[in-house]
Amino acid sequence: MNHKTWLAVFGVFALVLVGGAGFYAFSGYGTYSDEVSGWDSSVGTIESLERRVPYPNKENAEALKEGVSKYDGAVQELYQSLNSFQRPLNTGLQGTQFAQLVKKTVQDFREFAKVGGLEIESAEEFQLGFDAYAASIPAPQLVPVLDYELEAIDHLLRGLVTSRVGSLLSFERDAIPGELGGADDHDSGVVHKYPVRLRFQSDYNSLQAFVNSIANDKQFFYVVRVLKVQNRVTEGPMKTTGDSVLGQGYVYADNGEPVALEDLELLGLGIGSEEEVEEAARAAGYIPSQQDARVLMGQEELEIYMVVDIVRFVDPEEASNEEKADSEDKKR
Repeated sequence: MNHKTWLAVFGVFALVLVGGAGFYAFSGYGTYSDEVSGWDSSVGTIESLERRVPYPNKENAEALKEGVSKYDGAVQELYQSLNSFQRPLNTGLQGTQFAQLVKKTVQDFREFAKVGGLEIESAEEFQLGFDAYAASIPAPQLVPVLDYELEAIDHLLRGLVTSRVGSLLSFERDAIPGELGGADDHDSGVVHKYPVRLRFQSDYNSLQAFVNSIANDKQFFYVVRVLKVQNRVTEGPMKTTGDSVLGQGYVYADNGEPVALEDLELLGLGIGSEEEVEEAARAAGYIPSQQDARVLMGQEELEIYMVVDIVRFVDPEEASNEEKADSEDKKR
């Protein structure tokens, strides 16, 4: 190999070596720049935090305390305004006194319902939902709430009487937390609900009056959670088909009561001609009815099922006492 060839090979090798070294140097410089930039950012963040006043400082603590005080005052004003719609619990009532109160309230309501024309199914057994305390005394911690619920139920059912409802078919009161069969605790620590279930018969006007009385009541908070209305008149007017007998009903000639469709079918209704059916109907003592329909809107006989929540807003002090009691029970 002469010196020219050797120099050419050496030059190529040197060029490749220098190019590779340059590439790796450039890549390393990029990584180095990124690391330096991250370091500078971290140093800047640390210096910024060092210059800040630690939180909470005195000014922030005072502002927070003032905000909490205003909020507490607003809550207290809210509950004071509720006192005009919601009486406080009678914590001084004893179990024996409550049992006597239940007996008296039930007797008074039965008399009120009798005078007002409300029929109560199984009236002698009716206890306003407090059947369990007709011959027993509730636990002391339940007495204030049961007393409140008793008054609310009595007030609610008296609304049935004043609304001219015809009859009360059934009434049930859900057990409250602490009673046998009741839930372990209320769903909310702010609002307590005491559901009652009632079924009654009335016309449309009485139902409307009763629902309006619940919505506008000034002594208790009631929420209608479930309302089911069933029309007890299951048969409507016969279908009309022009001037044919299928569209014409018949009534008894002596009292004007409508004739059942089955009786008319026995006379050939739907099979014979109009003249034949009318002749047979008159022979049986029926006459054509002049009414187009028996059922008038607003005059139906209705059967209503309702679930009403008696709602009570819990005072903050009462809620705090309940939390302490629950905490002590858990420790035990």
